[in-house]
Amino acid sequence: MKKQIASLVLATAMVSTMAACSGGSAPAGGSTAAGTTAAATAAPAGDTKAAGDTTTAAAGGEAAASGEVFKLGAYLQLSGGNAAYGIEARNAIQMAVDHVNENGGFNGAQVEFVPYDTQGSAEEAVKIVSKLVEVEKADAVIGSVNSSEVFAAAGSLNKQGIYTIGLGTSPSWMEEDWPYVFRAAMNNGFAVPITVNMLEDLEMKSVAVFYGQDDASLATGNSFMEECKARGIEVVKSESYDQGDTDFSAQVANLISAKPDCIYISVIGETGPVIVKQLRQYGYSGIIFDKESFMASQVAIAGAENSNYIAFANPYVTYNTIDECDIPEVKEFLEKYQAKYGEIAKTDSSYRGWDTVMVMWEASKIAGKNDSDSLKDATNKISGLQGLGGILDYTKGNREGYNTFNSFILIDGKNILWKDWIANGGYDEYKTATGNEK
Repeated sequence: MKKQIASLVLATAMVSTMAACSGGSAPAGGSTAAGTTAAATAAPAGDTKAAGDTTTAAAGGEAAASGEVFKLGAYLQLSGGNAAYGIEARNAIQMAVDHVNENGGFNGAQVEFVPYDTQGSAEEAVKIVSKLVEVEKADAVIGSVNSSEVFAAAGSLNKQGIYTIGLGTSPSWMEEDWPYVFRAAMNNGFAVPITVNMLEDLEMKSVAVFYGQDDASLATGNSFMEECKARGIEVVKSESYDQGDTDFSAQVANLISAKPDCIYISVIGETGPVIVKQLRQYGYSGIIFDKESFMASQVAIAGAENSNYIAFANPYVTYNTIDECDIPEVKEFLEKYQAKYGEIAKTDSSYRGWDTVMVMWEASKIAGKNDSDSLKDATNKISGLQGLGGILDYTKGNREGYNTFNSFILIDGKNILWKDWIANGGYDEYKTATGNEK
């Protein structure tokens, strides 16, 4: 998979160079800088600001008037099938940028946020990165929620020494020797052993696996199967799908016919709820383990009745209402998000976006400077930073902020801590309710 992506980078880099040399026109395929019509139409109802409107409160006026600006670029999927995730990430980044600007900016410099739409394409992400560097002169860049796009584009940013934080969750791109590239979201690879622990908690001996061909899904699915085999849990069946597929009936039938103790899905975006719905429609009532959280937006698609007994490990969980949230930092974030955009955030991409800007801001405070080398070095010194998913700590030297996190199970639309569910007899209640032995 890495070789395929590497080939894509080589091919698209040539296109990117040609685009840069032709005067830095907007990327092909309709990708637009913040503030243009295409970016504005991607905003959710109730948001009257265009994507790149960098108007800030009066508190940051002096720095802006003095001409001190820190340009923060981003490449995000803002259109297409999984656009909801990119849009919520962009919204949260803009909200965080406004907060930073209202509180002094990056060492007095106002942050100007410039997001571009990748349209869900790794090739487009490479073109956009070229424009962010050559035309926008971005001081730092935030990478896509889609790990395939980060893998394709972040290497170029690292080579040019540009401070970057990616939003994707795949293990693979953080395995590269890219010292300027960090993450303030979960690493799916870190979730794998935690998830297999959950199978062992229930003494499950077999599992069927369904995974996608995108970078995050493929890498995590393979890692999960390797971990299961190492611990003596049999992978009785594995199935995959291609991006864009919507009918999974054949794969679902094969998974169920293998009679596993449980099913693990390693998928992205809105593919997850479609698969869950089809699994339930075909009669599977067992526990579904997910590579990441099953979010409120996904429950709405799968249906609440189909979303029971989905388990996962993740720093973040989403909520149907703000009142459901009992984590003070997350509740405050959700209140701000709803006040700004007219609705509660329904994906954890919004949490990732907020945490990413907070990490960048903390690095600027530690460094006392805004250049990439100083921000890079300062990020490696961050510890004890309260994020929406727990405490962010980069002192391990792996460029990852979250190194461990909790596990949950979704029941009746609520995320319950796995350890509490086990301790309170939840597994016995599940077996009674479903008639399953496992």
